[in-house]
Amino acid sequence: MKVYVFEDSTVPVLGPLVMARPACDITVGTETLYEMLTRFGQVHRIVRPHLKQYLLDLGNARTPFWGSSKQHGQSCATNDEQVLFVNARLIPSRPHLVTIQKLLDAGRCCKIYAGNAIGAAVVNQKDYKAFIKTVSSEDGLLIQFLSDISAPIIDGELDLIESPEDFLTAHEEVIEGMAALAIDSGHYIELRPGLYQEKNTGLKRSSTIDDFITIRSGPVLLEDGVNVGPFCCFDGPIKVGSHSKIHPHSWLGPATIIGRDCRVAGEVTATVMESFSNKSHDGFLGHSHLGSWVNLGAGTVTANLKVSYGMINLYPSEKNVIKTKRQFFGMLCGDFTKTAVRTALPCGAIIGPAATLAGNPPAAVRPFTTDLGGKHPITTATVDQLAVALERMMHRRGIHFHQADQNLLTSMLAAENKNIKIYNCA
Repeated sequence: MKVYVFEDSTVPVLGPLVMARPACDITVGTETLYEMLTRFGQVHRIVRPHLKQYLLDLGNARTPFWGSSKQHGQSCATNDEQVLFVNARLIPSRPHLVTIQKLLDAGRCCKIYAGNAIGAAVVNQKDYKAFIKTVSSEDGLLIQFLSDISAPIIDGELDLIESPEDFLTAHEEVIEGMAALAIDSGHYIELRPGLYQEKNTGLKRSSTIDDFITIRSGPVLLEDGVNVGPFCCFDGPIKVGSHSKIHPHSWLGPATIIGRDCRVAGEVTATVMESFSNKSHDGFLGHSHLGSWVNLGAGTVTANLKVSYGMINLYPSEKNVIKTKRQFFGMLCGDFTKTAVRTALPCGAIIGPAATLAGNPPAAVRPFTTDLGGKHPITTATVDQLAVALERMMHRRGIHFHQADQNLLTSMLAAENKNIKIYNCA
C-alpha cells in the first residue's frame, strides 16, 4: 500500500535535530518512524521545501546523508485500496504500530488525532487524485486536505514529539518495547544470555565480537558487521548498527543506540548516535542525541546533571527558556558538527548543525557557528569550508559526496541568514 509521512507546522520548533533531515528520519527507540512504517508498504516523505529539493537533487544516485533506512518489507496486513498518512512527529513504538494496524483493519476512511494535530489518517484510492493535486500545487495544503476529508474520527492513542526534550524522553520510554519487537521479529540469534547478533544471510559472519566483553544486562542487539573490542561493558537495552566499531574498554549504558558505521570509545549512556558519527576516544557522553557526520574530539565531555540536582532548562535563544521535566539532559547536536579535544559541553546544550566547537561552548550554539573559545572570534563557516570537510569525511567511509549535499548546506545557511524557520526553537 502507499504510505505518506508528512511534516506539519510544529516540526521547525523541535530543535537542531530536524534542520537537516526529516523528522521521520530521527532515531527514537531502536529505529526511525520511516523504518517502522515500511512494514506497511512503500513510504513517501512530504517534507519542508529545502529537504524536498535535497531528495529530488539526490534522486537515485545515493541514499541521503543520514544513511540507508532499513526496509522491513511489508510484514503487516494491508489493503491496496487504502492510502495511509502518518504525522512525521509520531513516536515510533510498539503500541503505535498496533494502533496503526487497527486503523487499517477498520477498512474505511478514518482519522486519529493526537491533541489538535492529525496523528494518522486513512483515505481511499478514489481520493488519491485529489491528494496528488493538493500536494503538488502548494506546500502546506495537505493538513487542510486531511482535515476536510469526510471521515470518522476514531479513538486511539497516538503520541507525537512536541518539544526538543521529547526526543530523549520518548526514546527512553519506548526503547525496551522496540528492542523486544526486534527480537520477536526473528532477525536476531542469541549468542549468549542477553547478547543478540543479527542473522547473516551470507556464508561468513562478518562481525567480530571479542570474548572478553561483559553483558551486565540485556538485551544488546548487534547488527551485522559490528566490531566489538575486548573488555567492553554493556548495560542494555542497547543497539549497535551495522559496521560500527566499539573500541576496547568502552562502557555503553542503558538506552544507548549507535547507528551504522560509527566509532565509539569511552562512556556512553542513554544516547542516540545517528549513523556515520564518531566518538573515537575517551570522554563521557550521556542523555544526548547526536546527528550524522558528527565528530567528537578526544576528551569531549557532556554535563548531564546540574549541581543542584534540579530540572534542566534549555536556552535556545536569549529570549526563550524551555523548562524541561528532565533531571538528566546532555545535549541535542545537529548533523555535521565537530568538537575539538577537551571540549566541555554544559547541561541542556542545543548545538545547531555544522557547528565547530572547542573549549567551553555556551548552552545554545546557532547553526554554522565556529566557536573555538579563548581569544578566538566567533565566526560563521562558509558552505565551501563545510563541503570540503564533509567530502573528506564521506570519502573515509567510501561514500560519494554529491552536489545535492552542498546544495543542502547552501539552502540551510541561506535560511539561517534570513531567519527562515526551517529550524527554530525560539
